[in-house]
Amino acid sequence: MDSAVEESAAPSPRRALSSATRLGRAEWLGLAALLAVALALRLLHLFEIRTNDPFFEAPSVDPRLYHEWATRIAGGDWVGEEAFFLGPLYPYLLGVVYTIFGPSLLAAKLTNVALGTLTVGLVFVLARRIFDRRVAFVAAAIAACYRMAFFYEGMLVVANVLMPITLVVVLTTLRVCERPTLGRAALAGVAAGIAALARQNLLLYPPLAIGWILWSLHGTATLARRGALAAAIGAGALLAVLPATLHNYAVSRDLVWINSAGGAPFFTGNNPDADGTFRVPRLFHQALADDPVEQREAYASLAEQALGRELHASEVSAFWVDLSLDWIRARPLDWLKLEARKFLLYWNAHEVWNNRTITIDREFSWVLRAPLPTFGLVAPLALLGMGLAARRTRDLFPLYAMIAVSLATALAFFVLSRYRMPVVPLLVIFAGFALVRIVEFARARRVRPLLACALALVGLAGFVHLDVVREDLSVAHYNLANRYKASQQWELAVEHYWKALEGRPSYLSAYNNLALVYEATGHHDQEAAHLWQELRRLALERELPVYVERAERRLRGLGLEEQDPRPE
Repeated sequence: MDSAVEESAAPSPRRALSSATRLGRAEWLGLAALLAVALALRLLHLFEIRTNDPFFEAPSVDPRLYHEWATRIAGGDWVGEEAFFLGPLYPYLLGVVYTIFGPSLLAAKLTNVALGTLTVGLVFVLARRIFDRRVAFVAAAIAACYRMAFFYEGMLVVANVLMPITLVVVLTTLRVCERPTLGRAALAGVAAGIAALARQNLLLYPPLAIGWILWSLHGTATLARRGALAAAIGAGALLAVLPATLHNYAVSRDLVWINSAGGAPFFTGNNPDADGTFRVPRLFHQALADDPVEQREAYASLAEQALGRELHASEVSAFWVDLSLDWIRARPLDWLKLEARKFLLYWNAHEVWNNRTITIDREFSWVLRAPLPTFGLVAPLALLGMGLAARRTRDLFPLYAMIAVSLATALAFFVLSRYRMPVVPLLVIFAGFALVRIVEFARARRVRPLLACALALVGLAGFVHLDVVREDLSVAHYNLANRYKASQQWELAVEHYWKALEGRPSYLSAYNNLALVYEATGHHDQEAAHLWQELRRLALERELPVYVERAERRLRGLGLEEQDPRPE
């Protein structure tokens, strides 16, 4: 493996950046073709889901929150009445789109398409700067056809804006090393700060970038100069974040740097019930998974009850962080096992979800059903590429640092597919580099490095495809059934409620809503009564009086409370 790296002809960023700023005519044409393919596939997918996906005009969970937030902004409510709960960048971007085009979900998703196409172009630019045009074309081709990018561009999630911004952050950081001016350093800091406005975990990146500047320019710039560049990066990041901090203090008199959602997800990922994915702790009702606003209110309410006073958002967050730390200190071995599982989940081919899953949504779009690149393909190649490029860590450190920030965040909180999406474009670049090097070895008939790469790929593919998690589609079927129920597509609603119950036989909400659907059809009172009775039995076992009362009330309405009807 070392010999493969030593003979790599790829230039270092310092030599490549200046020569990579101009693209030849053939490169322009090739890039234009790739962008056209990327755009066409995205538009085709958008047309498909607009026709077939019942969620297209009726978003749920986080997409609904972002849509409603952007709608309020477009309606003139640019300030709001409380500290930001989630990162404000994406909803404010959508708010601008809605101000221009009206609160149109189609306009929002077309914006996602534009951002996704831009990402492909930025992958090409970055890969060409740090490697060469062969890697650039391979990486951009993978990015143009990456399946999960289409999936997330069809919904309102912050990953859509983070993918291009992450690439911009890395590019601007590399440019500081190319020509270390204060202006370029400040711009790199501003880019990182803007990225943090989308997801505040990216505040971890500027300190790493500062450390890299101090390290990378050692011997070529004085300590005073390197200190000034580091200060410019830090100042740029703070400048970008400052408006959010001032907003939060102005509306709540609470010092919240960007948004206040840190403590609750930290507890979700670090408690006795945690399994490394998004899983509502037993302290709360499982229905909280369906509503971020209710989650926030429930976490705040329980914290205030525990402390016996009203709390600021930052105090609520601190309460849940402290509770998690208490558990970690009390059960360090359990926590280490949990961290190991998170690490495996982060690199696993399985796309961990918490509301909608591509496993079900593939039926809405032939683009998602096509044999396109997935994380299971990209991750082994990317890990190999990072190994092949390890001798250039000093030059490529911003890429490694951004990936490390993403991984560290997953280990600190929990793993979701959309949380790792922002660094997938960087992984795609390393994957492209690995493929180019393998082809080079094959053409040169260099058996030893080729065999080493083959063996490494086999091992990495096995690691990425470990059977780490059993996919439970119950919640996804339940959410889809709710959408069909809302549109009165009774047969489809019944089908998916039953699928939810097949995976989770004690799913109270599914019993409840399926019984309501049977009642609504007007021809299935016996089936409805059986479901209400089953719901009552399960609710009594779990001591949930709300469900017990509801089931008994519906049974009285059917006049069958004393019977035990069974569907024929």
